[in-house]
Amino acid sequence: MIKLKNHKLLTCAFLIFVFFTGCEKLQEEYNTPEYNNPMKIGVVGDVSVLREQVENIFFGVQLASEEINNYGGLEINNQNREIELIYKNSAGNPEEGIKVTNELINDGVDIIIGPTFSSVAIEMAELCIQKDVLMMTYSATSPELSLLNDNDLIWRTCPSDYTFGTFSAHYIYNTLQHRRAAILYRHDTFGTGLSDIVKNTFEELGGNVLNNVSFPGDIVDIDSYDFSFELNTLLDKEIDVIYIIAFNSEIAKITNEIYNNDLYQDLTIKPNIVLSDGIIPEELIINGNPELLETVIGITSTNEGNPNYSTYKTNYINRFGFSPATYSEHAYDALYCISYAIQKANSNNPADITSVLREISGIEDANDILSSEQVVINVNEFDIGKNIINKGESINYEGASGQINFDNNGDPLPQFVIWGIEDNEFVEISYYGK
Repeated sequence: MIKLKNHKLLTCAFLIFVFFTGCEKLQEEYNTPEYNNPMKIGVVGDVSVLREQVENIFFGVQLASEEINNYGGLEINNQNREIELIYKNSAGNPEEGIKVTNELINDGVDIIIGPTFSSVAIEMAELCIQKDVLMMTYSATSPELSLLNDNDLIWRTCPSDYTFGTFSAHYIYNTLQHRRAAILYRHDTFGTGLSDIVKNTFEELGGNVLNNVSFPGDIVDIDSYDFSFELNTLLDKEIDVIYIIAFNSEIAKITNEIYNNDLYQDLTIKPNIVLSDGIIPEELIINGNPELLETVIGITSTNEGNPNYSTYKTNYINRFGFSPATYSEHAYDALYCISYAIQKANSNNPADITSVLREISGIEDANDILSSEQVVINVNEFDIGKNIINKGESINYEGASGQINFDNNGDPLPQFVIWGIEDNEFVEISYYGK
């Protein structure tokens, strides 16, 4: 059993970012530190929508920058440069994402880490491509990002929904051996894209998606929302499995409404419920319907067996006083991957950086050839990695989120854990991937 991440509320004593006028302006530290020959890197997140989690993610990037700067920072053309992070709130709004991207570009930034949501990331990516800006998101999973004609400028450290959706469909069809499915999904870029991948892949395998139903992606008060219409539509046919694409904040409410639905109760055999990535089992155990829990199967990317995550988590807690949230490790790795690529390229030009990003992540070239002569570099080893690179040797950065191994689309190769809930306890079923 893996240990669940603790999502404690961040108290004022721990906050490192100051938020003004409804989170419209972000400032690093109460007393802005001074940097030696700073290189500015933008960090964008949808703070207004997921404030606690995004602040937590920002701390992951900050931890990486502090570690790198403590080891002397970057070395470019024999000049030492420290990383200065410029934080921006994209507010879950594509227009705001464009606005803050332009602000960063006007401030001399040509490397951006973020944003959080796929809908914002797609619009930001288009602008970054036009302006020759490198963008690496930590949690935007839309497959559209993989398909952009991006001049190799758009990357991510989180798994793509294409990879995740394809795997999910194969697991439901081949392992669970279900043939009749229904899909319930958020009506937004994330939900629509992932549902299409699962539906198309499942039907290509020979399965049948009998109902494909969306719910609004902009529900303000999830506790008061009535899912009766969606569930009555979803459950009007005999099905083997319900695939749910939702945020963690929505899943407990949905399971309670499913269980209390008359059509669900009339089913002779209750269907499995398979959940998309990002759902925390603890939320279901505490707030989900207890009668439904043992029908639930979760599929999510995992850090199981990765000692680098344990080191990262310990360092994070020691620095900030609370545990890291989901995707903070991906944000941490984004800055490290970019920094090692800057060292390798001896340049902060985005085109030069992207030309070596695959190599420093464990892939020798764009044909996904693993190099056996690369030196493995773990978290918080920037001094070692920089020294090896400066000697003309190759590294393979294995980060807090695991092995990276960027593919041809700039997406990492993930590992998945299949999990369930038995006797109100989280249990691992199996692992797939690296």
